[in-house]
Amino acid sequence: MRFWIALFISKIYVFLTDIFCKYKSDRIGLLAARICPNMLERISKPKLTIMVTGTNGKSTTCDLIANMLRNAGYKTEFTYWGANMVAGHIRILLDCVTFFNKSKVDAVVLECDELSLDQCLPYIKPQYLLVTNLCRDSIRRNAYPDYMLNKMNQGIDTNHDVTLILHANDPISSQLGEHNKRVYIGANKIYDYSAYAGFSNEFLTCPKCNSMIEYEFRHYRHVGKFKCPKCGFENFKAKYTWEKIDGDNLILNKEKYHIVSNDIFNLYNEIMIIGLFNEIGIKPKEIDRVLRLAKIPKSREGFDKYKGINIYRKCGKGQNGTAPSIIFESIMKNKNNKELVLIMDAEIGFHAQATMTWLYDNDFELLNDKTVKKIILTGENTLDYKLRLLLAGIDEKKIFISEDYKDAHKYLTLDKSDIYLICDVDYGNWGIEVTDNIKKRLDDEK
Repeated sequence: MRFWIALFISKIYVFLTDIFCKYKSDRIGLLAARICPNMLERISKPKLTIMVTGTNGKSTTCDLIANMLRNAGYKTEFTYWGANMVAGHIRILLDCVTFFNKSKVDAVVLECDELSLDQCLPYIKPQYLLVTNLCRDSIRRNAYPDYMLNKMNQGIDTNHDVTLILHANDPISSQLGEHNKRVYIGANKIYDYSAYAGFSNEFLTCPKCNSMIEYEFRHYRHVGKFKCPKCGFENFKAKYTWEKIDGDNLILNKEKYHIVSNDIFNLYNEIMIIGLFNEIGIKPKEIDRVLRLAKIPKSREGFDKYKGINIYRKCGKGQNGTAPSIIFESIMKNKNNKELVLIMDAEIGFHAQATMTWLYDNDFELLNDKTVKKIILTGENTLDYKLRLLLAGIDEKKIFISEDYKDAHKYLTLDKSDIYLICDVDYGNWGIEVTDNIKKRLDDEK
């Protein structure tokens, strides 16, 4: 009875909020779980249920999977606003069922926080669990990869029926789920050189014999082709291999697929998705067709050309030792002159972060380049950022401080330089607002 009461109240709430509220929230999920503690287990799941987890790239991957499924003819729901714990899962599953708890969609794609797998996996029972990667995350959040690996394995051990879609080039996440069916997607050496690969590396010693690992190549951080010279521990064999890039396509298992984004982390997310879709049973030509209809979410990436000025918006996970560096490397591949606005504080105002050690995990040295003409810092911790930039060797004359992100556009030259707005994922809308302010200024001045 508690379940039916929770379902009825929740469905009424969802119906009303869909009409009157602009933004979704997982509050009704919290209420439903309080009324019926086993709500997540009891609520019906679609025939195709996919969960996505990992340190970086979860939201973008979920968005791409869901939209590709829709374009392939599947009626699909997904957590597009990023709720990735129990309450959020209940909230999105409410959109998947009728008042009588009958599934009304073909598929659901659920983003899952790495630490929550043991709370969700036993009850959701997905057919597939895709793991994007495992990297060192915020010291305040998910700490170190070895800890996360063990914690995630505890969750996976609650459901040995789920098929794992794993990253063969990631030596950490590829070790997950030894008792489950594992499908590996990997890559050959795609790039001769990666600037970021020369810096941080979280997989230096072999987990089997503690010897130093040797790499044939690294595409970013610890992601690449590796081998232990002593015991032979190496990359798991990939069922699907990204072989090369051919113009606007990537070649995976000799099949051509349209490239959605040229950034290395998005390319890795894409090959994981292609592998998943092949496992679902969708043919390569159909996968390529729906990839051509797919786009990186506007909340994560954007581009505007306005009155001759190129305005790029890149979002990366703040308080994270990987995402900003990969964005920096992507930006620096553009050899045009550029001005940067950093909107990277994870929290603002009274609750602003005091733990800034993550700045020293990221390679701000990549920005020490003659093509970078200005760097505008915003938020509560601008002096921490300024110190980090100075230690990276960047000329102080290039650094400007705008504590209010809304005023950041005032410090831009708006000449022929490209503009890059680098935002924390939680504040992508602020990047859009700064873009609008730049356009207004251009209207006034040109």
